[in-house]
Formats: sequence, C-alpha cells, structure tokens
Amino acid sequence: MPRRVDDDVHAAFVEFRAGQDDKCLSVQCMYCQQVRAKNTTRQKQHLLQCAPYLQAHPDVALQASAASATVAPAPGPQGHGAPAPPSAAPAAHDGSHQPHVAPVPAVPPYGHEDAAGEHTNLSFMPNPRINGSPSHARPSLGAEGTPATKKQKTKPSPASNLPEIPLRDVHAAFVEFRAKEDDKCLSARCIYCSQVRAKNTSRQREHLMTCPGYQAVLKDKIPANNLRHQFDEDDVASSLALPAPALDLDFRMSIRVKPKLNVGASPAGRQSWISCVGGQWAGTWGKGVLLPSGQDTQTTIKDTATRIDARYLMQTSDEHPALIICKITGWLTGERDVMERLQDPVAADNVAAHRYRLRVTMELETGDERYQEVNTGIWVGSGCRRGAEIVYDAYRIG
Repeated sequence: MPRRVDDDVHAAFVEFRAGQDDKCLSVQCMYCQQVRAKNTTRQKQHLLQCAPYLQAHPDVALQASAASATVAPAPGPQGHGAPAPPSAAPAAHDGSHQPHVAPVPAVPPYGHEDAAGEHTNLSFMPNPRINGSPSHARPSLGAEGTPATKKQKTKPSPASNLPEIPLRDVHAAFVEFRAKEDDKCLSARCIYCSQVRAKNTSRQREHLMTCPGYQAVLKDKIPANNLRHQFDEDDVASSLALPAPALDLDFRMSIRVKPKLNVGASPAGRQSWISCVGGQWAGTWGKGVLLPSGQDTQTTIKDTATRIDARYLMQTSDEHPALIICKITGWLTGERDVMERLQDPVAADNVAAHRYRLRVTMELETGDERYQEVNTGIWVGSGCRRGAEIVYDAYRIG
C-alpha cells in the first residue's frame, strides 16, 4: 500500500513551546528544521513542499507530482504548454528513468507562522526533545556539508528610549479574535496600526515599541512633551522618559542666631552677616546639635529678594560624634512690608510662614565613614524665621 503524507504528519514534527508564557504549541519539522504554529492542515501542506522529506519518501513525491499534473499548465507563447521547470529530474543516460519529482517551491526562511498565517522570523533555534531523548531531526548543513552554526537567541533591542510598557497597556492596545472558526489559538489586532499577530504578550509588547501609532501616544504621556515649548518631534529628547525625582522629608534643623550685622552696600547688593550660636537637628538617619561656628551671609538684591549663603557644622549624638558640614544656598522672597517685618526679631514671630518664601538647597559633607552616604545626597529645604531662630525642613531628592 503506498505511503500517504497523513501517516507522517505527527511523526515528522516535534512539539514545543517557544516561550514560557506561550499558550499555543509550536512544531519543528525534523527534516528541514522549519518552525511553525501547530496546525495539522498546514503541517501537511508543509510536508508536500519540504524538499528533504520528499527526497526521503519518493512514493509521496510521486503522489504530489500526480496531484499537480491534474492542473492544466498555462499555455506558452506559441500555444503549447509551459516548458518543464528546471528542477525536474532529467532521464538517466543508461536508459533507466528516475522517478519524476514535482517541482518543490523554495522553503521559506526559518521562522514561525502564527495563528493568523503571518510568517515571523525567529532569532533562535529550539532544541526540542521527545520523552527526554534527543529529537531525530537531521542537522542543518552548511555550504560545505558541515553542520550549520546554531543561531543564538538575541534579545530585540528597543527602537526608542521609551520606558517598558506595562502589561495592562499591552492588553488594552490589542483586540483579540479568531481568524477562522476552527482556529484553536487567538489572534490579536493592534488598535493603533491594525497589524494582526498571534496572541503573545512578549511579542505584542515588542510590537508596541516599534509601532508609530502607539509611540506617538506614548510620547504624549511624557511630561516634558506637554510643556508650553517643546523639542522637535524628531529630536531624541522628545522620546526620553526620565524618572521623576521624589521628595522625602529627611531631617529638620533649628538654628539659633545672633542679631544681624549689616556689612553695607557692595556691587552685588546690601550684605549682612548672621552668626550661629547653636541649635539642634533630628532626622531619619540620626540626630545631634549645631556647633556655634556657623555663618549665614545674606545679600539683599532688592527690597523683595535676599540671597542666602550659609555654612553650619552639624555634630551627631554618637558616643564618638561625627562632624558634618551643611552648605545652604537659596532665596528669601516676599512682599516689601513682609520682608521689613522679618528684619525685626520680635515682629518676625507674628509673620506666618506662607506669607513669604524661604527656599534653599542643601548639601552635606563629612569624612566620617559612618555617614559617607550623605556626601552624594541633595536636599531642598523650606524654612521660616522665628525671632532669633531659623528652622529648616530638609527634603531629600530620591
């Protein structure tokens, strides 16, 4: 009884899952190593076009040839049949005849055919195993008959600097459906470019990273692209999603000061010196006191703005205390009458902190190994003036 291709469909393919999150099985032809979605009908069609398989089973090749012969050839230019394809086997010189093998179309590149029929090239060569033993697939041969080099799995690089897309956005960007009623696997259509692909979360995410429609939507979510003035659309800066800094209250500092000493006018403005006589501080990483050696140099640019430039020496409450230099720069701004009241230690107690803005940046510096972490930190502070005392809340930039 002649052999039929149906007898070899399941034996000629090895089943496996291309990815851990793949819900659908893939199959690999043991004769040509091509990978495709598991579908019996398309596996039969593949075997009828697989050159290594047809060479190994001449009786199936004869059936395929007979089936193709039932289709009338297209008439040639002179009204005759089309010339025999060059791939047809010529007659042997010794009078014997070789079995005629139907012309075999070129095997498509190594890849995977998804549930929607779309052929997607894969960048890896799976190594399927049957019942724990190596598969019987024939190794691919190179140009000189040597085994071809195994393709290495490569992770696709993102097409832009946009952030990784959350899973909920991946699901929202695709509409699921079945391409055919008998399809066991779902397909997914991108709502931004209408491209259809097999349902696979990883590949759907990769598609969105290169989808022009989705990238345009994603760029609109970048805060810098919603400013009054923006970068050009083709500028790389318009596609950068930078992490937003967080502010965490890290410590509070209370500084007792002497009365202000007016130095006088200078090219930069009216200068004054305010000396520190002590104080205390407490926060998330320690507590201690302020040594009476700090100095605040203030420069009044105009009646409504004063530049702050101060240095204080913080001491920790450890058994062997550490010394930390605190550098403060910033601005004190407010309306003229408010700024005048702040110059009087008694009147300053009656001025609410929200009536003016005392905003500074802080940097800490120490040589003590126990507190080396503060050397790379940056803080922003909000302060107020209470008589002979200045209080700052320091927020660390995370």
